[in-house]
Amino acid sequence: MWKALNLVKVIETLLAIIFLILFDQCMKIFISKIMLENRFQDMQLLSFLNIVFVRNTGVSFGMFSEWGILGRYFFSIFSIVVGCFLILLAVFSDKKVFRISLGLISSGALGNAIDRVYFGGVIDFIDFFIYNFHWPAFNFADIFITLGVILLLFDNIFNKKNET
Repeated sequence: MWKALNLVKVIETLLAIIFLILFDQCMKIFISKIMLENRFQDMQLLSFLNIVFVRNTGVSFGMFSEWGILGRYFFSIFSIVVGCFLILLAVFSDKKVFRISLGLISSGALGNAIDRVYFGGVIDFIDFFIYNFHWPAFNFADIFITLGVILLLFDNIFNKKNET
């Protein structure tokens, strides 16, 4: 029975990660198609939300974008290695929250790695802003990574309180 439950946990985790990667990639393709049809003009959805098209060749906030082809290969390989390592950690974890957190982070890392390999940079399209303050454009993979990190932090904080 234990091995069957373990196998179910592995399959659930892998399917969730695959689903999130596919969702991220499908949204990027869908938005890219819409933006191409609109000649890459920004589109306002709400008073605080635009759809834009940004190809980020760096990492967060465009840092290291001047690295060129070296950055493309380095960050692609780094994201793939980290994403796969986190999948292994998630699969072997008995803690559900930890498994979900690592699954979110790994799917985001692998989703952005796919962009780097195929497009030479990450496709960002969500532009959130308040008045003239625009947060740097991001995508669903970035949201997955952020949610995974926040979930890990909350789990760590609340588990520390329960242990003392």
